[in-house]
Amino acid sequence: MINSSTDAYQAALKIMSHDYANKYANYWQKKQKVIKTGKANFKDAGRQKTYNAEFAAIAEWKNQSKENMLSNKFKRLDWKGTQKFFKKVAKSKTYQDLCIKTDASRSGVRNPTLELAHFRGRTAGQATYYGAMRLQETNCPYTIIHEFAHLCGNMHHDIGFRRDVIKLSSRFLGTEFAKILKGQFKKSKLKFTVSQHIMTPEKWIDSVMRMEKIREERI
Repeated sequence: MINSSTDAYQAALKIMSHDYANKYANYWQKKQKVIKTGKANFKDAGRQKTYNAEFAAIAEWKNQSKENMLSNKFKRLDWKGTQKFFKKVAKSKTYQDLCIKTDASRSGVRNPTLELAHFRGRTAGQATYYGAMRLQETNCPYTIIHEFAHLCGNMHHDIGFRRDVIKLSSRFLGTEFAKILKGQFKKSKLKFTVSQHIMTPEKWIDSVMRMEKIREERI
């Protein structure tokens, strides 16, 4: 049973060299981090690509039909409507369940607060580390969903965020839109699921040897 990078190194060292055992331990540690945090990159590298995919999804949904175009689903909410929608999402089982993470230090905000804000530039909303959602006087419902995806434990725009924003969208904006959003993430080559599988030392070294052989043959 491997429970730490040291365990991973010791297990790997039985069937491979010191250098490869170190590489396997690093692979194991990085994989564990992605599983626990839902974050593959140290920096928020996928932020702009995620924004672009979200904008494209909303545009695609609206352009699908006249009925969608006239729908209230993406109509801007006044402050009273914003407060009502915020409370509905915050108290929902969907959001509360998403707040529970495998890594306790990343658990979401179970009782978030709402603050009125006045932003400059293109900022539409903000989720804070102290558990508040800051929004303007009028807001697109998706903006609120986007910020809730942060508050439930994803202060980034990586895999965990995209996974949770799809689930929240499906519940509060409809499965049709969620499918479109998922499609745009796929189109932009943005992951939204985390594989729980970690290769054994045997499988890992086999994979590494195959890749090295392929590279040698190309030279």
